[in-house]
Amino acid sequence: MPAYRYRALSAAGEAQQGLLDAPDLDQALDRIHNMGLTPVRLEPQGAATDRIRRIPFLDKKVTPRDLILFTRQLETMLDSGLPILSSLESLHAQATHPRLKRAIDRVRSDVEQGSTLTEALRRQPECFPRIYVNLVFAGEEGGLLAQMLDRVGTLLEYEAETDQRIRSATFYPTLIITELGLAFLVLIKFVLPRFASLFRKFDTQLPLPTRVLIGVSDFFERWWIPFLFAVGCAAAGAILWSRTPRGRSTIDRMVITTPIFGPIFLMTIMSRFARVLSALLASGIPIVQALDIVRGVVGNTIVEAEIDKMRDGVVAGMGLAEPLRGSPVFPPLVVKMLAVGEETGAVDKMLLRVSRYYDQDVDYAVKNLSTAIEPVLLIILGAAVLFTALAVFLPLWNLMNVFRH
Repeated sequence: MPAYRYRALSAAGEAQQGLLDAPDLDQALDRIHNMGLTPVRLEPQGAATDRIRRIPFLDKKVTPRDLILFTRQLETMLDSGLPILSSLESLHAQATHPRLKRAIDRVRSDVEQGSTLTEALRRQPECFPRIYVNLVFAGEEGGLLAQMLDRVGTLLEYEAETDQRIRSATFYPTLIITELGLAFLVLIKFVLPRFASLFRKFDTQLPLPTRVLIGVSDFFERWWIPFLFAVGCAAAGAILWSRTPRGRSTIDRMVITTPIFGPIFLMTIMSRFARVLSALLASGIPIVQALDIVRGVVGNTIVEAEIDKMRDGVVAGMGLAEPLRGSPVFPPLVVKMLAVGEETGAVDKMLLRVSRYYDQDVDYAVKNLSTAIEPVLLIILGAAVLFTALAVFLPLWNLMNVFRH
């Protein structure tokens, strides 16, 4: 008869574990219930565990799709009245992603030992990002965890869809730029050195574009190893710098001010800010606490600084809209809608309208992204082709004139 290893809670909330014999899983569950216990974990004896150490860079990352599926399933179970431990145990059994499966097991173990879901999720940053954890924290604080998980799932789905649209819109330009770069490398590595040896045999002044390309070719021919080393060091330095407060602030500012893509990212942040703050206020969370929570949701230090001004203004009795007047980050529409919401006492409803408005704007901007990129792409492509053509054909023309004379 098969043996099953179980972990369960007694009526007093004490954790118990052990082995029992049963013909199948259903009868094993019945025996645990007959013992007056609430099953938390049940698996066949000898089943492979997921606690095997893995090489980090060979372990697949948790994708947005995996996180969305986990969130939707957890929200459904909690909304159906299942306890959090039972829900996590079921999700652990159903999970197929190795890293997520291990994270769910650790989260369940932490919750069983008395941690909140937020604290348990925060200990697994490789699977649950900071924004995700802060949104779950908002749900726990407001006593509306299932509802907040539903909003988290909707937000993740929307951002995954937006990210996919941006990838689709930029695929063709990225492909063209990549092929252009490869063609340039082939030109300076294989084609230009042969032309250069031919041109040097004749006492004639080479055109500037040709001299530039030959100089680039000679540089890579002699110094390509130091060049790659310098690029690697620069990349490592840039990564370390981006983790400093000043570096992150600079990068976050560039993200929302970059032409073409910057407005899309800013509108996405504004939509997230408005939607989450609306949900928190509608849940009855105090405004100062709600601003502290939403500050950790926006994912941009520049916007976080503006939210800090907003929170300080609320504490000083200035309200929500007044501290943002003249803000270089928050659009006037958001400030105006906040002011109207304060006057009418319906800030949460106004913020929800702001979120929907920016959702529509992001959809429109993403749909027209290809149209916005095409002129820039044509200019870059045309300039590169023109420069290369002049560099190759002008000296040939000069050589033909030399031969004629």
